[in-house]
Amino acid sequence: MTFVELHDAPAKTPFKGIATRLTRLPSALGEGLVDVLETGARLREVSRLRAMSDAELALHHITRDEIVPHVFRDRYCY
Repeated sequence: MTFVELHDAPAKTPFKGIATRLTRLPSALGEGLVDVLETGARLREVSRLRAMSDAELALHHITRDEIVPHVFRDRYCY
């Protein structure tokens, strides 16, 4: 004996897509905020290093043209 169950496919509604996007909104906003805060901190670090003399930079083992790659080294491949 064979049993067959028939199920209606769930109806696709525009609300389901909107609901899915709305559930992702808090995490997207959080990630954006983290990016903004990290970028601000990194730019302050670049400014701080640029204000140093070449002798002070040498103590940190970087040259003036290596400041940006140094600050963003974990974020971008330099």
